[in-house]
Amino acid sequence: MNNIITIARHEIQSLFRERTFILLLAVFAAMTLASAYIGWSSQHTINQVYTAAAEQMRQSGKVAPSSPFADYPHLALLKNMIIYVIVIGGLLAISTAYSAGMRERKAGVLKLLFSRPVGKNDFLLGKLLGISFVLAVVMLLAAAISALSSAVLVSLNAQDMIHLFSFYGFSLVYLLGFAFIGFSSALVKEDEVMALLIPIIFWISITFVLPQLTSALYPTGSLNPTLPQTDILQSPILQTMHDAVYPFSISQHYKEAAATILNINAIGPDAQVHSGILNVVTTFCWMLLCLTASFIAVYSFDKSRW
Repeated sequence: MNNIITIARHEIQSLFRERTFILLLAVFAAMTLASAYIGWSSQHTINQVYTAAAEQMRQSGKVAPSSPFADYPHLALLKNMIIYVIVIGGLLAISTAYSAGMRERKAGVLKLLFSRPVGKNDFLLGKLLGISFVLAVVMLLAAAISALSSAVLVSLNAQDMIHLFSFYGFSLVYLLGFAFIGFSSALVKEDEVMALLIPIIFWISITFVLPQLTSALYPTGSLNPTLPQTDILQSPILQTMHDAVYPFSISQHYKEAAATILNINAIGPDAQVHSGILNVVTTFCWMLLCLTASFIAVYSFDKSRW
């Protein structure tokens, strides 16, 4: 147990000293800070248009409809964070774990490390514990920024805060999947470029390719947190493609589950059919599958070669 804690502590200290990690963390924090304002600004602009239009209708003797944001959830301000987590958070998780898996290999100290009473289990658990802690700190920081910035713009109650922190906790589970893939690739592939390229390819496929196949006629579906609530998959071929690919579209499951957790409108027509529980379970299974890949990578790792 002492070895695991020591490795984890060293990993945490090393990651917070890396410039790439600090840069990506700064970008993610900045986008988190801007997210609430962007959402509030959009609503404020629409409200101004509504107020002007409603005044004109009242002056002409007509009855103005209710405000489009009369019953809008407070956390709808953070709907863009779903996309920021998928795009920026995914890259941050991959970069963090890749560095964790590649650091000792590049330094040429693995033989020295394993000459000590440190087994593969200690090495794996220590590394994963350090990676998970760092990403948890990132999500906690983002949650604090979102809570403070949203509270300045709208009135948040206790239930809103529970939903907000639940969203970031669920986002951590989603990002850990990419982290475990990045860590596994750094151990398995000898070439450093390929070791980084493989998890990036996974990220591109999950973030952009699969959502395009599931959304079919929505060309920007993968980057839109609020797709129209209509079913336009009229083509049998498109519907068949959608039904075949949707169960494997992890980012789509994450987006729909995250929207449900934030208590905003469900994303896309699929959310009306597939339960939120299915989306959450699928995301957890994704993380566990990637964790299994990490175990396989560590136990197939030939420590005598490094």
